[in-house]
Amino acid sequence: QSGEIKRLKGKGIPNINGNGVGDELVHINVWTPKQLSHEDRQLLEKIRRSPNFNPSATKTEKSFFEKVKDLFG
Repeated sequence: QSGEIKRLKGKGIPNINGNGVGDELVHINVWTPKQLSHEDRQLLEKIRRSPNFNPSATKTEKSFFEKVKDLFG
């Protein structure tokens, strides 16, 4: 989801002391256009009708800032 931060354990920059590798944090941003062409709108409608498309945000999901706070203590 847009705004999520994923942690890739052991995929970051090597530690200065040479003792292992850090974690890489990936911030996911999804850009959506403000204006759509007719063809774009048709494609989005086709995706919306797909059985795999099921957007259902719940109250239990944390906000972006809550996730950042959890990552950094």
